[in-house]
Amino acid sequence: MSEKIKIGFLGYGTRALDALMEHEGFRVEYFIAPLSRLCADVYDARRRYPDIPFYIAKNNDDLVRIFDKCDKADVFLMNACPIILRDYVIEKKQIYNIHPGNLHNNRGHQPHQWTVLLGEKESEIVCHTVTPGIDEGEIVGRVKKDIPEDLDALEVLDLLEDQVPLLLDALYSHIVEGTPCIETITGGEYRPVLTFDDYEIKPEKISDPGFKEDMLRKIRARVMNHGAFFYHGQEMVYVDRLLYDEPGPNQLSVAFHGSCVFIEGAGKRYVLNLRRRIPKSVDLNAHHYL
Repeated sequence: MSEKIKIGFLGYGTRALDALMEHEGFRVEYFIAPLSRLCADVYDARRRYPDIPFYIAKNNDDLVRIFDKCDKADVFLMNACPIILRDYVIEKKQIYNIHPGNLHNNRGHQPHQWTVLLGEKESEIVCHTVTPGIDEGEIVGRVKKDIPEDLDALEVLDLLEDQVPLLLDALYSHIVEGTPCIETITGGEYRPVLTFDDYEIKPEKISDPGFKEDMLRKIRARVMNHGAFFYHGQEMVYVDRLLYDEPGPNQLSVAFHGSCVFIEGAGKRYVLNLRRRIPKSVDLNAHHYL
């Protein structure tokens, strides 16, 4: 690879930034982080790469002003950026996005968490052009992976992001050699931000078929946060791991012992790790990141 592509990075998914820095075909000129997702990963990357100009963007108008300063790169790679780019931003630069999910049925927010919640046995990570349609455009690189059923959302994300260097190879070939796109995506199922209903455990359903499997999927999907939860009186009780299951009483009950929670009933006892208990004082219809 004799020709280096000057590129900027937009997002807080810094594993992709690391892969760009290591790839011999790219030279990273800029790092733009979204204000709403500033975190330790962003500032750890800033310390690793102190010579790369760093900007923080709150919205599309910020991006336009920043892009006007980024005259050394006409191409940007985006990964994990919550800002939905508008036409007037996309017109400024050629932007590609990395999405850890199938764009036919897992567009939108938190695709790795939805992969776990949906019980997907296979997923993929793609690099595609950014268009005004959310997670639409031309796929220039794709890697498919089998998803073992016991993986949590973080492990799914790690498994998929391990493939980013292959996507960068494909992106380089597409830009420099004109390799055609694999597929053009328009439409497909869009996954919204998770709400309480998506990962609520209902102890009263303990006798239902599949209760344990459903509970485990919800816990694994939310392992990057505080786990799944259930209501107990005026509290929301978050649990992040099933410690043990065994025969138990038939009568439904919930009990707290040390750092464990017992959910019992229908001849079963599930011992769960208690993560936190908070007051039940939130809007169930609101998006949140607990």
